[in-house]
Amino acid sequence: MRTPRLALPKITRLRPLARGAGLLALLALRAPAAPKIVPGAPGPYTGTIQASQLYTRTDAPGGIRGRLDAPPSEVLGVFAVSRVKHKTTQTTKLLAGGARTDIKTRIAVHIADLASDGSFSFTGMADGVYDLFVLLENAFYTGVVLHRGANGLTAVDVKTIEEKIQVSNPYFNEKHIARLAGGTGRAAKARALVQELRTLPVKLQDGTIRADIQTRSIKLFLLEDVSVTGGPAWSVEETREIVRQEVGPPDAKGRIPEHFCKTLSGILVVDTVEDLGAIALRKDQPP
Repeated sequence: MRTPRLALPKITRLRPLARGAGLLALLALRAPAAPKIVPGAPGPYTGTIQASQLYTRTDAPGGIRGRLDAPPSEVLGVFAVSRVKHKTTQTTKLLAGGARTDIKTRIAVHIADLASDGSFSFTGMADGVYDLFVLLENAFYTGVVLHRGANGLTAVDVKTIEEKIQVSNPYFNEKHIARLAGGTGRAAKARALVQELRTLPVKLQDGTIRADIQTRSIKLFLLEDVSVTGGPAWSVEETREIVRQEVGPPDAKGRIPEHFCKTLSGILVVDTVEDLGAIALRKDQPP
């Protein structure tokens, strides 16, 4: 009796993907973009409400608009930082139901509205000179000028300031100074642009421990030498946070580099909207 022959499966040769289809497949596998900065929205990984009162809001008619031309990565936020302190009104509720209003001064920080084509716009800005700050997925570009004139800080000044910054705000276990500049001597002033990181595990409100989440804060430190006699004795006069970010599993973790971009620096705002046009992010020598 003849043994029946087994039917072998038909082998189909796989055709290589066309170049365009291959590119689309690679793009589809790309990790999702990092979360944009949205004041008052829940944090993307912990649900914590952040930055609801961080940014300046006024009824002033000034503003800035422009468009970022081919940024190197996703734009997560654009901010405008005032060169000098502006008056702010803070109201405190009293037990009797009334209100007490205090006039204080602080560095103004505005956040821009972003469009899908890379354009941005600020409104409600008081008269003054502003520097822009652009946060990307894995770097930030700033036009922030820390000190007028040449930097006069001595090596002892720098060491003392670094020590003072390192012991501030223990929640952040890492503190990296991007730039530092100022004068020297009694009553001298200095400013530092500092990136703070919480790389230790984060405990959520429900008691969950997350070791895969980090917190990043980028601030201006305003310092003063309060020495009476002897060597420098620098004190942190105040800090002004520019941006706070939750960094999750797909995002760039740890310290991200700062690049000074002259085009982002020294923008005069009066009573109209200043149009900057197209802006190319470049790496210039900081002042």
